[in-house]
Amino acid sequence: MTDLPPIAQLDPNIAALLAQLWRAASTGGQPWSLARLAKQAGLGMSTLLRGLNLLAELGLAHMERRDNGRGRAWLSEEGLACCREWFDASGQD
Repeated sequence: MTDLPPIAQLDPNIAALLAQLWRAASTGGQPWSLARLAKQAGLGMSTLLRGLNLLAELGLAHMERRDNGRGRAWLSEEGLACCREWFDASGQD
């Protein structure tokens, strides 16, 4: 499907962010606020934004930011497929 590495080989911050984006998608599919993502992933806002920018460049996530600093993020279709493979398959080896 993709040439992306297994989740265990990713930077821990990216893996934590992907896990929370997957959690958001799995519990209603609504985008989570950047503040909620940062808190749930245990990341500082600057680390969160760097991670989201990277995931957006890779086509795995979308992020929307407003002028007041607030925003939200969600997985793209490819991001959903990758997370489904990584997180649904975890523990099945």
